[in-house]
Amino acid sequence: MRARVFGVSALVGAIALGGLPAFAQEPPAATPTPLIPHPGERIPAYDAAGRRDPFRPFALAQEQAKAVAGSPLQQYQVGQLKLVGVMDDGQPSAIVEDDQGNGYVLRQGTPVGPNGGMVVSIRGRQVTVVEWETDIVGERHRKEYVLQMPSDEPSKPRPRG
Repeated sequence: MRARVFGVSALVGAIALGGLPAFAQEPPAATPTPLIPHPGERIPAYDAAGRRDPFRPFALAQEQAKAVAGSPLQQYQVGQLKLVGVMDDGQPSAIVEDDQGNGYVLRQGTPVGPNGGMVVSIRGRQVTVVEWETDIVGERHRKEYVLQMPSDEPSKPRPRG
């Protein structure tokens, strides 16, 4: 107990005589670097023309490119369209409806969807649309959608049991 009292009184005495021990002292303040250049110092110019913004997400640039679409059919995803009719009068064509009931005529080569989709075939009761997607590494992948007309057969009741 006596050693403890001596240690505490020695610490109080050291603080009173010379301040805090060396481990508790603040480091000397660093001199700040000036933000304004000295006269005659040349600052290099940066020209960002033709370069992409390194802080802008890559996916955002792709979304903006997709948003610039031409026809109303390019405003809808392929899955949002419903096939309601197929005609074959020498050149096959199909009729699709959007979710608001507006009808559109499709022929082979018609652009569909915001991802650059294209009608590649119209056969029987179905329409095939192909889109090319670019993944994060830059590789292109073919994605095929098949729109089918609903069947004319009434649904059969399922037996209970």
